[in-house]
Amino acid sequence: MLDASTTPTPAPRLNYFWFDMEFTDLDPKRARILQVAALVTDVDLQPVKPGDPGLNLCVQLDPDTYVSDWVQENLADLITKCRAPEALPVTAAGQRLIQYLNDVAGPPAADIKERPAMAGNSVHSDWRLAAIHFPDLQPRLSYRLLDVSTLKQQWHGWLGQPEFDKEDVALLQEHLPFDCGDIAGQPHDAYYDILASIAELNFYRMNLLRQPS
Repeated sequence: MLDASTTPTPAPRLNYFWFDMEFTDLDPKRARILQVAALVTDVDLQPVKPGDPGLNLCVQLDPDTYVSDWVQENLADLITKCRAPEALPVTAAGQRLIQYLNDVAGPPAADIKERPAMAGNSVHSDWRLAAIHFPDLQPRLSYRLLDVSTLKQQWHGWLGQPEFDKEDVALLQEHLPFDCGDIAGQPHDAYYDILASIAELNFYRMNLLRQPS
């Protein structure tokens, strides 16, 4: 029997910081934030705080800010919300993100590897742009990223299976591992996209990464 001095210390339970943003343009030099969404889950893809809906914030957009043709055509409703009085200045949105992390995940761990890892699809793009627009956020997170696109490539390219259809709301509801009520929105809505990424990862865990019985 091991005594207390030789008992291994359990590894800390890590969290995922699901994160997505919508922008005025793909060029990072002139892109401005329209929307930011976030949700913290554990590694089992359950919200760390039960019942937590996460964050879904619209960011103020000045009337003279350049907006790409694609965004004007496909995100017209979001642009209207960003020009409404309820939209937050980008600085306030950043403060809300930090406060949310503190409330749900606690203060940052001393070991950077134990801090929440940013997660999502092609999340390196969000990581890069967050460094520009939310400079206080990255120090709060692990340097490691969880990119669902890695498994998408394996599922589609290696196994030849059709990609997970994120536009199929019924499919999202089926594979989202927690109850969040009716899923509103559509792809290219930041909040919809983080829920879709969680459902997609859960799908791959069940069908690609399933352990043999």
